[in-house]
Amino acid sequence: MHSQAMMTLYDEHEVILQRIQALRQLLGEGNLAARKEELNWYVSFFRNYGDKYHHQKEEDLLFSLLKDRYPGLANIAEALEGHHEMFRDNLKEAEAAMNEGDWESVRSVLRRYLSDLTDHISAENDELFVAVDEQLSDVEKERLYFSFLDKDMELGEAQKKEYEKHARQTA
Repeated sequence: MHSQAMMTLYDEHEVILQRIQALRQLLGEGNLAARKEELNWYVSFFRNYGDKYHHQKEEDLLFSLLKDRYPGLANIAEALEGHHEMFRDNLKEAEAAMNEGDWESVRSVLRRYLSDLTDHISAENDELFVAVDEQLSDVEKERLYFSFLDKDMELGEAQKKEYEKHARQTA
């Protein structure tokens, strides 16, 4: 059974995976220029929901805990943190290509981003989160869960819920 802390991250992954699938479908369509507003929404979603809400929890709370107390998991956390930086760069690149009207670059960058992000989520779900639930004490998992809740409140829980609502409505 997964801890509440890890279930929070798994649940966020599910929302992100729904949007990955929807954006993949959009990228398969012909005229991306006509869908620029929708593409901008996706960049905003991945930047805010995926990075601001989800990755900040991982980096600021989970990964820092692992680096401080669990050296065996620190290398995994550092590698995953490197992925987060790459994802930020991918979104900047896609946004720049949209602003330049280079729709084939937009398609290429976002397809690569979605593929890498899917692999990243799989690694976290199947390896890191399982290891965290096995190694952290119950007290640490409970503290982590409440830290996640505090992080959402700090970042603006209402906006997070709006992203989740939109994801469910358009799934």
